Amino acid sequence: MYKRIAGLFNNLPILHKLLLISTIPLVSLILASVLIYIKVQNISHDEERLNNTYLIQEATAQYMKLMVDMETGFRGYVLTEDARDFTPYQNALKNLREIEHNLEKRLSGDQQQKLKDAEVIVNRFVTEKEELVRDIQAGRKSLAIQYIKEGRGRVLMSDFRDWMAQLEKFEQQSASDEFAQMSLDRTSVLLAILGGGLFTFGLMIGALFLIARSIAIPLANLSKAVGASTGELCPVIPVLDRKDEIGGLTRVMREMSHQVREHLDHVVRSEASLRILNQELAASESRYRGLVDHAPIGIFMTKGMQLTFSNRHNQVLAGLDPDKPIDPVTLRARIHSEDLDRVTSDFSRAVAAGRQCEMIFRFVHADGGVLTILSRRVPISGFDSPAPIYVGFNIDITALHTLQLRLSRTEKLATLGQVAAGIAHELRNPLVGIGSTASLLLDDFEPSDPRRAEVDVILQETKRLDRIVNQIVDYAKPRGLALDRFVLSDLINDVIKVLSGQLEAKHIKIRASLSAVDDHLYADRDQIKQVLINVIDNAIDASPMDGSVIEITANELFHHEQPGITMRIRDAGKGIPPEVLPRIFEPFFTSGKRHGTGLGMAICKNIIESHHGDIHLTSEVGTGTTVSIWMPLSQDTQLVKG
Repeated sequence: MYKRIAGLFNNLPILHKLLLISTIPLVSLILASVLIYIKVQNISHDEERLNNTYLIQEATAQYMKLMVDMETGFRGYVLTEDARDFTPYQNALKNLREIEHNLEKRLSGDQQQKLKDAEVIVNRFVTEKEELVRDIQAGRKSLAIQYIKEGRGRVLMSDFRDWMAQLEKFEQQSASDEFAQMSLDRTSVLLAILGGGLFTFGLMIGALFLIARSIAIPLANLSKAVGASTGELCPVIPVLDRKDEIGGLTRVMREMSHQVREHLDHVVRSEASLRILNQELAASESRYRGLVDHAPIGIFMTKGMQLTFSNRHNQVLAGLDPDKPIDPVTLRARIHSEDLDRVTSDFSRAVAAGRQCEMIFRFVHADGGVLTILSRRVPISGFDSPAPIYVGFNIDITALHTLQLRLSRTEKLATLGQVAAGIAHELRNPLVGIGSTASLLLDDFEPSDPRRAEVDVILQETKRLDRIVNQIVDYAKPRGLALDRFVLSDLINDVIKVLSGQLEAKHIKIRASLSAVDDHLYADRDQIKQVLINVIDNAIDASPMDGSVIEITANELFHHEQPGITMRIRDAGKGIPPEVLPRIFEPFFTSGKRHGTGLGMAICKNIIESHHGDIHLTSEVGTGTTVSIWMPLSQDTQLVKG
C-alpha cells in the first residue's frame, strides 16, 4: 500500500507535489480550529463573572495558536518560496499584535508583567523569522533550512509554552476554587490546541519526508552518478521509472549522453583520418621542399617586390651561407651596383603590368668573385593576395658568359695577332736601323756636345717603340705556361728589388702579410712576376709621395668550390672613378699614367685567365684601389711548358 501511494506521488508533477504538501498545514489548522471551536461552545454557558477569565484564556490560546500558525506558515514558505504560502504567517503576525493589545487591557498587574516577558520572546521569534525571509529572498535559502534543522524556532516555542503554562497555572489558581468545571473545559481546550499542533507537526514531518524521497533524494543520486564518472567524457545516466520532471530529465540526459558519445566517436575517427592526412601532407611538403632546396638552380618567390622565399642554391649563387636565414636586403645588396637599378626598375615594371620578365645581372661575392646570372620571373595566379606572387629562377651563366667573352677576345686577338705580326715585321727592321744609327751617332759625339742629348732622345724613343711592339705581340699571342711550384714571398721580394728605384723615389713602403700555408703557388713564375710588377708599378704611380704604404696580403680561399689563393694589392692612392673602372682591362685604355700603353692590365688579365684564375679591381676615389687576384692551387697538367 505504501509503495503504491509513494509511486502515485512520485508520478505527480513537481508543482502539484509542492501544492499538495503546502495544503497539509492548512488542513491541520482547519481541523484544530474546528476542535477548539467545539470546546469553546461547551463552556459558553459558564457564568458571566468568569467571562473575563474566559476571554483571557481564549486570548492566550489564540496567542499560542497564532505563534504556531506563524511557525507553520514560515516553514511552508521555506519549502515552497511561494508568496501565497507566506500569507498565513503575515496574517498571524497581524492578529498576534491585536491580541497582545487586548490582553494588556484585561490582565492584572502581575499578569501584564508576564505578558511583557512573553512579548520579548515573540519579538525575538518575529525578528529571526523576518531575517530568514530576507535571506531567502536574497537567494540564501540554505540559512533558513539550517535554522529549521537546528530547531532554533522550537527553542523559542518552548520558552513561549513555558510562559503560557505559568499564565495558565495562575489563572487556574484564581478560578479553581469557584469553577472546577471551567478548569476542566479550559484544560480540554488546551489539549485540543496541543493535539492540533502535534498533529500538524507530524503532518509537516511526513510532508518533508515525502518531498525528500520524491525530489531531493533522486536529484542527489543523479548528481552522485554523474560525479562518480569524472574519468569518462560521457557518464552513464541512470533512468528513473517515473512520470514526473525528474524521470523525464534522466531520460533526456541518457539520450544526450548517447548522442554525445556517438559524436565523440565520430570526432575520434575524423581526428585519426586528419592525422594521417597531415602526415602525408608533411611528407609531400618535405619531398617538394627537398627538391626545391637541392635543385641545381636558384629558385625564389616574391610577393610583389618583396622576397618571401629563397632556396639554398640561390643563396650560394649570391655568395651567402645556404644554412642560415637571409634578409632580402642582404640578398639585394649582393647584386652588382651597376646592375641593381636596372634589375629593380625592370622587375617593378613587370610587377605593375603582371607579366613575366627576364634579365641578366651579376652577383658580387664577399671575396670579390662575380657570377653572371640569367634570371626569369613568372607570375603565379590563384593566390588570394593583394600583391602578385612571382616565382623566379636564377641560372649561373658565368661560364657561358666567360666563354663568350673569351671567344670574342680570341677573335679580336686573332685579328690583332695578324696586325701585330705585320706591325712587328714592318717596324722592327726600321727600328733596328734607327737604333743602330743613333748608337753610332751617340758614340761620335763628345759628352759635352749639345747634339748628344737629341740623339739620346732618338735612342730612348726607339727602345720605347720596340717595347710597345713587344707588348702588342705578347698580348696578341700569349706564351704557353711553364708551370712550377715556387715560394710566393720570394717572388714578391724579387718584384720589390726590380721596383726599388721607383719606391725610393716616392718614399713608398711595401708591407707584405703572408702565412706559411699561403706562401706557395703552382704557376708560371715569370708570368706571375710580370703581373705583380705591372700591378705594383700602377700602385706606385697612383700613391702619393712620402710615407705611403702598399699592402700585399695572401690567404687561402675557395672560389666556385675550388681551392685557391687570393692575393690583394692595396694602395692609398687617388683611386679610380666609377665610370672608368669597368674599362681598366680593355686594351690600349689608360687613365692617369703618363707613359702607359694601355696594354699592361689587359696582359695581366690574359695571364691570370690562362692560369684559370680571376682578377678584378675595387676602388674608391680619394681612398685607394685594391687589386684582387685569385689563383687555383692546381693547374691542368696538359698545359705545355713554354
